[in-house]
Amino acid sequence: MPAFTAHPMPPPPPPPALTGLPTDDGFPDLNFAIEPTLPSTFHANAAFLLSMGEPPHPDLDKAIADGDDTRVFAELARIRNRYSQPSVTFNTAINRAIDCEQLGILNLLLDCGIQTNDYNLQAAIISGNLLITARLVEELPGSINMVFENGHTALTLAVRHEDLVVWLLSKGADPKLQDAWAETPLSCAVERECYGVIETLLDAGADVKQGAPLHMALRIKDEADSLHLMARLLALGAPVDRYQGEKSPMWDRVGFQRGTALHSASIKGNLGAVRLLLAHGADPSRKQRVRSFEIAESSALDEARNRNYTDIVSVLREHLHN
Repeated sequence: MPAFTAHPMPPPPPPPALTGLPTDDGFPDLNFAIEPTLPSTFHANAAFLLSMGEPPHPDLDKAIADGDDTRVFAELARIRNRYSQPSVTFNTAINRAIDCEQLGILNLLLDCGIQTNDYNLQAAIISGNLLITARLVEELPGSINMVFENGHTALTLAVRHEDLVVWLLSKGADPKLQDAWAETPLSCAVERECYGVIETLLDAGADVKQGAPLHMALRIKDEADSLHLMARLLALGAPVDRYQGEKSPMWDRVGFQRGTALHSASIKGNLGAVRLLLAHGADPSRKQRVRSFEIAESSALDEARNRNYTDIVSVLREHLHN
């Protein structure tokens, strides 16, 4: 291979979004010339950045974790001079600031023109940091009532953090909004046993007729707590024969098998829940479904019989005969 001859390169201008860098921070000259790279190597590096999305910037990561504005600013300038894909190389800095709960650094990154996205917002919500979530919502004002690409909503992600749920509701988050799995914030709060959030959502107008709160209540480990919550949901009007994932684009896309709460109770061997659901009119003859198709021999009675739950089989048979 012939030797590659380096030709002098004019120094690149300073990045427009990073003007005003202090000159006494140890990085006085941002206009250094980058050593030319073989074209094949350059394209390989660019492909790596675009495919992985997380190029290693340990010095920037450390500066963010330390909350050092000056070092973060200098590292941004240095990296921006080196890479031509700022949206790829810098968005991970947003995530780093979220992980380290560095609100000041997050503000600096956003002020430098680094773009945020709904994945950053989801990370902030999951972390439960109210101030960081609020800052990102300012950047993404329509995100409070959007179904994110992975199917979640802001409220379904926030149910572990009551203060965050209260704040989102105060900003107009819809407690009835279903995610792509046809679940609501209420059903998610039930599944995670977030009782304070359940009350908050009900007070805000959450609809027990949407989602699958009865199915989720059956996942509560303490059976007494599970039955108590199920009884309350039924008293509020939760539909006893609703199929989980009803009208969900995600469930239909992947073809998951869907059943009613009575199916779930029978599969789990939860006799108390079976009796409660039957008392509220659950139909033990219903079959499970995939999309709009019923599955043969998939009734609650079939499921209990297949698992040798003789007590549940007896109760279901008696109910059918009556």
